[in-house]
Amino acid sequence: MLPIVQNFLVEAAGGRKLGRIMALISLPTLFGPIVGPVIGGLIVNSLSWRWIFWINVPFSIIGLVLAWRGLKPTTPRKRAYLDITGLALLSPGLAAILYAPTEVGVKDGFGHIIVIAPLAAGVALLGAFAVHALRTRRPPLVDLRLFKVRSFTASNTVLFLAGFGVFGALLLLPLYYQQVRGQSPLYAGLLLAPQGVGMLLTRSAAGTLTDRIGSRPIVLAGVALTAAGTVAYTQAGVHTNEVLLGLSLVVRGAGLGAVTIAILAAAYLGIAPEEIPHASTVTRISQQIGGAFGTAILAMILTTQLHTHRAGGLVGQASAFGTAFWWSLGFTVIALVPALLLPVRAKTPATAGS
Repeated sequence: MLPIVQNFLVEAAGGRKLGRIMALISLPTLFGPIVGPVIGGLIVNSLSWRWIFWINVPFSIIGLVLAWRGLKPTTPRKRAYLDITGLALLSPGLAAILYAPTEVGVKDGFGHIIVIAPLAAGVALLGAFAVHALRTRRPPLVDLRLFKVRSFTASNTVLFLAGFGVFGALLLLPLYYQQVRGQSPLYAGLLLAPQGVGMLLTRSAAGTLTDRIGSRPIVLAGVALTAAGTVAYTQAGVHTNEVLLGLSLVVRGAGLGAVTIAILAAAYLGIAPEEIPHASTVTRISQQIGGAFGTAILAMILTTQLHTHRAGGLVGQASAFGTAFWWSLGFTVIALVPALLLPVRAKTPATAGS
């Protein structure tokens, strides 16, 4: 749903003021990190865990109705075409690669057929998809030629790594509060809300500044804030001050909010109007796949560390979580490298001149 909304608003704006457009798009989604963990905690405390999935059904139906009635293309569309071959290669390829690290923690290492086989199959399927996408004469499922644009490549690389930080840490944070601190799911959800508040605080300023000075300084500052807000959790123990941890989440959220808005805006620079739908799809895939990989890899690291420290009680568990948070911090810092390829000054995108 979100790529459709991004596509619609970017086309309607003619590629201008992309930072403020992304800030506008992100406003409703920011309430998820604030109220989502709390609602999730209420559901787990009061209802069956299956309601975590059932609760999405009415919201999805409402979203479909609103999209059907309110979203109309600003330019004529050709007849839709679905790349069946690309779908048959890309989806199982990604699923196989994601499955492999989940088995590493279970099998205590990579040297098992249940790890090696899906990893090899996934790499082969992704390679076949790349060949198909570059050779097909029809629109591919994911247009890899977009990665010829430097700002687009840099933006999606940062989005991928940001997915590690956002979704991977969202796995670690509630587990830390529940397993190490002994908090209930509801209270753990309340303790996560400051991260959403931090994202809300930087939303408007990040969008405006991105349009004025370009995305690179905003992303660099955002990555630095995200890393700073993660440091406290690498040292967190059984009795670490909750106020300190809450303030760290505000700082972390402020950085994540700035990063997301700035790189989404940069992703559309140099993209032609007819390429906007493909660009919207790729940016969303990069973020989601990064989140999936981040969750799988950090879960693997945490499982391995918990097994190593199983004799240490709560102190050992806290140490295991600290190691996992160090890895999350490392993935965040790595994002500084592709961020250096983002534009320094705001430029007029190709969409604006059409």
